Amino acid sequence: MEQLPEYFRPIVEFQQIMAVHGSAINDLEKNVTQLWENLFIQTCDEATLKLYEQRFDITASPSETLEYRRQRILQKYNTIVPFSEPFLRSRLTELFGEDYSMSVDSAASKITISVTSARYGAVDLLYDLLWDIIPAHLQVISNQQVTNYISGNIYVDEVMARTFVQSI
Repeated sequence: MEQLPEYFRPIVEFQQIMAVHGSAINDLEKNVTQLWENLFIQTCDEATLKLYEQRFDITASPSETLEYRRQRILQKYNTIVPFSEPFLRSRLTELFGEDYSMSVDSAASKITISVTSARYGAVDLLYDLLWDIIPAHLQVISNQQVTNYISGNIYVDEVMARTFVQSI
């Protein structure tokens, strides 16, 4: 309305025309914003994420969060072969921070990984990464250890009662 000349502003038809155009422009702005967010895996919506999962033949279960699904897609894009121990360590640090330990026994061709992250789906992310980059001749031993502390008190109560049953 502020862009119209002064003599058009009081006319009801022009007010309605500007309201309709304003609504259409607001819808356009929402669509452009959503399009911009869908260009990036970290901010895309569920429909776009499903397209990425179809590209990688990933089946998502209903209990998985969008953030977990995004991490899995990003992990597929970040996979680089051939395998190297520093690359595996950097990917584990990226996924779990310092909540993991890894030891490598070259003579026995064995890798032992212990994840202490309480993050949802940590083991699934770990195995997706390992299946994509670990050579087939290496033995992988991995586990997840989670410690949860629940604060509070437990109260126990007992009631003893006497019942008299009489049959007539």
